[in-house]
Amino acid sequence: MPEMRWGGGLMKTSEKVKALGFKSLQEFSELSGESLRSIQNWDTAYPRRIELIAKGLMFEKVTGQINEVFEGIVKEGKAKGEE
Repeated sequence: MPEMRWGGGLMKTSEKVKALGFKSLQEFSELSGESLRSIQNWDTAYPRRIELIAKGLMFEKVTGQINEVFEGIVKEGKAKGEE
């Protein structure tokens, strides 16, 4: 995979967020609560800001998945009568 630098101009903003596992720049925009235009502008002017937003969204996504797994384990245990 080519080097991905925020603000370095090597990849488009949409390509960067897709490489990080987001479905689209639109999904990234919705999850962050920022407009598409703001994200694209920040990618150029404030690359570190977008990098930190991306890391935060990825963290939320992963912890949400982990929590779902553990909730499933707890529910399964309760259904079997375990505590």
